[in-house]
Amino acid sequence: MSQDDGFIAKILSILASLKLTLFVFFALAGASVIGTLLPQGMGSAELESQFSPTMALIIDRLSLNNLYHSGWFRVLLLLLCMNLLACTLDRLPKTVRLLKREDDSFTAEKIARFSHSRTFVTEMKVDQAAPMLRFAVEEVFGPIRVLKDSDTFCAVSEKGRWSRLMVYGVHLSVLVVLAGAIMGSVFGFKGFMNLPEGESADEVILGGGGGHFILLPFKIRCDKFDVSFYDTGLPKDYRSDLSILEDNREVLKESIRVNDPLTYKGVTFYQASYGNMLKTAELVLTDRESGKTMSMIVPFQQVRNIPGTDDVLRISEYQESFMNFGPALGIVVGKGGPENVAGSWILVNRPDFHGNKVHNYQIRVMGTERVSYTGLQVKKDPGVVLVWVGFSLMIIGIGLTFYSSHKKIWVCVESNGERGGSLVAIAGRASRDVQGFEEKFAELSKHLEDRLPT
Repeated sequence: MSQDDGFIAKILSILASLKLTLFVFFALAGASVIGTLLPQGMGSAELESQFSPTMALIIDRLSLNNLYHSGWFRVLLLLLCMNLLACTLDRLPKTVRLLKREDDSFTAEKIARFSHSRTFVTEMKVDQAAPMLRFAVEEVFGPIRVLKDSDTFCAVSEKGRWSRLMVYGVHLSVLVVLAGAIMGSVFGFKGFMNLPEGESADEVILGGGGGHFILLPFKIRCDKFDVSFYDTGLPKDYRSDLSILEDNREVLKESIRVNDPLTYKGVTFYQASYGNMLKTAELVLTDRESGKTMSMIVPFQQVRNIPGTDDVLRISEYQESFMNFGPALGIVVGKGGPENVAGSWILVNRPDFHGNKVHNYQIRVMGTERVSYTGLQVKKDPGVVLVWVGFSLMIIGIGLTFYSSHKKIWVCVESNGERGGSLVAIAGRASRDVQGFEEKFAELSKHLEDRLPT
């Protein structure tokens, strides 16, 4: 064996180890608990308001607020795939060799040692008893395969020989599920968009904070939004009439409600919330270095050049109540272009607050225009089909694994020597449902004794 072969064998041995399996399972279980208890999709502001600065930093750095799309969670899924694949490659050849192996001839004395066995003497000779024995076994149990036909008659009857491979079908189904989960984590996304009535957009704000977003290959427009209330003032039902636009051409119209989403090109839109959102804001910027003051009206989430400079500004977020300080704007400024970017929260009702600054600009909010919006949760999971296929295969595989078993009957007829007649031995073994096999074996034994004169 070459050095490279030895290295590969060592790697495969590590990947197929039980220790790695337990580590990955416990790590995934712990991560799933965290992902269940910790609300996913929280932004930096929400983290800072609900947790201590140290804990908020840990959650943000480890992406625990966007756990299922984090790099380390994907690595765990990939490790589980490699572990399962290595275990399969290690054990499958042995199982295949076992299936291909031909039975050796045996004696009545040998099979009489089995836990399920029966031995008796018949008056018939070997060549007379063998056909009747063969017929009886095939009638009660199944087809028989003769191993030796001379003074001694040896034969085997077998059922469920391929049931040993069912466990690898379960392995395959788990790999398909994991492949779907990895595909969904890498190529899918989950976010939201607040869509004002009468307006269209193609930008989805991704969960987990950080201001990350993704552009859809089409636009979606809110034509109308309706909400009804109970007498208590709680929302009863809200509905959004949506249109899908491609190249400014309407290709689909549909209404969505809670639990009644719209899916188009693999992207699903759920009715999630409603409220008021920022439309435009009037800002006054003061350059603290030159003292120059500039006024500008900035539409929400649109990039605008700061007058008289090469700098750009964008209002990326808006909160009605920011840490109990009232409404606030999340403003991002690109100094000299989009490369040198910095951002900060600017308090609307406290224009003289010293923290209302980004780069060298002191920012004051002179006024805001707000409109009603429908809140849509947007989700794309290209691996969901693989996950469903994998779970279906898993159910079938587990069913076949537990409800099928490998059952085998050995029969032997040999001369009883000087005493005359023949010695008949029958033995059996089952991988599962031992109690049911015992009943079948007892039935077969009685059937043989009834047919062969003893």
